[in-house]
Amino acid sequence: MYIVVVGGGKVGYYLSKTLLAYRHKVVVIEPVKEICEKVANELNIPVCNGDGTTMDVLTEMNTSRADIFIAVTGRDEDNLIACQLAKRKFGVKRTIARVNNPKNIQVFQRLGVDIAVSSTSIIADLIEQEVDYYGMKTLMKLKNGKIVLSEIIINPDSQVCNKSLKELDIPRDCILISVIRNEEVIIPNGFTVLQGGDVVIAVSSQEDQQELKKYFIL
Repeated sequence: MYIVVVGGGKVGYYLSKTLLAYRHKVVVIEPVKEICEKVANELNIPVCNGDGTTMDVLTEMNTSRADIFIAVTGRDEDNLIACQLAKRKFGVKRTIARVNNPKNIQVFQRLGVDIAVSSTSIIADLIEQEVDYYGMKTLMKLKNGKIVLSEIIINPDSQVCNKSLKELDIPRDCILISVIRNEEVIIPNGFTVLQGGDVVIAVSSQEDQQELKKYFIL
């Protein structure tokens, strides 16, 4: 694939180096001359010393040919503008932007950036997935975090213990997809009775995950 990377700093440098290892054709746009020379000399790829938010520079680097356009500068506004130009003016189908402030992720997505990546959010999600919150763990997030797959360990003192699923008032948009009991996987139905030590796998919205925690754990 032909990939245009805006930003030749540490993130852009190592990203380009990784993409080259997968045999993609990579070009870099970077406004600082010294960084341009470093990237060009060490990676042996085309590097443009210019502003990735300007039409002339994007045209010079054949952005209209790009399969993927990636903006990873240290400025969120520059990353957003660059991606918008790539998509709207050059017809790039896939744009990816580095987001330094996690609060900007939804803004970027609403304004047309296909993937907005925040290292802060990624680290927080990894921690959340690894840490057991009093018997509940996030296994996976889908659809930009809107759908959550959770693992719930039923405590013997839980209010749901020894109750059938039809007796439980779980959130409407939550589905219990399996119950693991002593290495046995049970596909639950309304008559399935939860026991202490059961591991329940549930799918829910991010909002309902908090309700699940209150209902099953707290």
